[in-house]
Amino acid sequence: MKRKATKIDKVKASTHAARFAPALDSRKRKVRGLVTRNGRYYAQMRVALPSGESRAVRIALEATRLDLAIAEAEKARTEKRSGEIHLPGKRPLFKELSQQYRQSGIFAQKKTSTQQDETQSLKMWDAYLGGTRVDRIEPSRLSAFMEERLKAGRHPRTINKNLSAFNNTMRFGKSLPGSPVKAIPQVDRLAQRKPKKRPRLSSAQIAHLLEHAPASKNAELMRFYIRFLAASGCREQEALSIRKSAVDTKREVVTIGSEGEAKNSLSREIQFNSTLGKVLTELLKDLPPDCSWLFPSPQRGEKDMPAKSLRESFYAIRDAAMEADAELWNPWREWNSIPKSTKLGFHDLRHYFASQCVMGGIDYMTIAEWLGHQDGGILVGKTYGHLNDEHKRKAAKKLTF
Repeated sequence: MKRKATKIDKVKASTHAARFAPALDSRKRKVRGLVTRNGRYYAQMRVALPSGESRAVRIALEATRLDLAIAEAEKARTEKRSGEIHLPGKRPLFKELSQQYRQSGIFAQKKTSTQQDETQSLKMWDAYLGGTRVDRIEPSRLSAFMEERLKAGRHPRTINKNLSAFNNTMRFGKSLPGSPVKAIPQVDRLAQRKPKKRPRLSSAQIAHLLEHAPASKNAELMRFYIRFLAASGCREQEALSIRKSAVDTKREVVTIGSEGEAKNSLSREIQFNSTLGKVLTELLKDLPPDCSWLFPSPQRGEKDMPAKSLRESFYAIRDAAMEADAELWNPWREWNSIPKSTKLGFHDLRHYFASQCVMGGIDYMTIAEWLGHQDGGILVGKTYGHLNDEHKRKAAKKLTF
């Protein structure tokens, strides 16, 4: 006597029925390399493995029509021939994708400083979730990482840079043929505390700094460096990367970032003003003939290399000046309880240059070009516009009829 089929039997039957079947065209002929299951199309092909062997794989397609499925399957075969297709279900670990990103041409085109920052960030991500497959990284994992960094006392800006390195890696993975990354987990960037308003340096205060240059063992070099930053508006690292050949005394210009060292990787020219011309003339005469850098490394020995950082020397000069004349440095007295890095720094010399330009009546577009801004002067006007108004009011008071 035949047993009546139960619900369990029906489930088993439906499960066994859901097998791959050849895709058929309108004339009931098999379509090469295309199969179906449960109404979905799959591309079928053999893929070479790193071991030298090969295996048959089926790749789920998004197409719901036969003609579109054929085109999508052909695209997958093209990716297979390029050797860059990823096996279904074999998503790389994050640390593997991270390593691939750092070995890519995209990463190699970035500035050295950016590469160093991203490498440092990715090493932390590798330690935190390097063993996790890229398709299993949840936003909650990212949030937990950022929370741990906050508790460790890291600044929100630093944590946001860590997050940017992660996103860049995942975007790189998503751009690969047969992408192993289908979606990038999204988390909000941390709100950054608005930095304290920088005090505006005066010429007398810069002169006061220079008087205390002997507090540094690199006194003469630091005098030139401080004067150059104040007279050119250069960023700290941009200045250290300038070669003597970048100074054209005939045309009276100095080229910044001639080899892509500028922040935006674009070179720019700064025309000599009276102070800058004097500083560079004296500096070129003072440099040894076998040195090709404006600011050579104090530890170079017989090597021809630029200084990597002069911050410690600057801090020694700054602290000596503050201790010597507390009244002159009154604007910074309230900063004594804040970490050293937030006190007067090289960037304040850049602000000094910009404010002098604004109060000197230079148009914002020209100032922006000297500073290396790409916004045509919008940031200059936003940051220093009030100085121009103040200058105009003082000028108006001098006017009589």
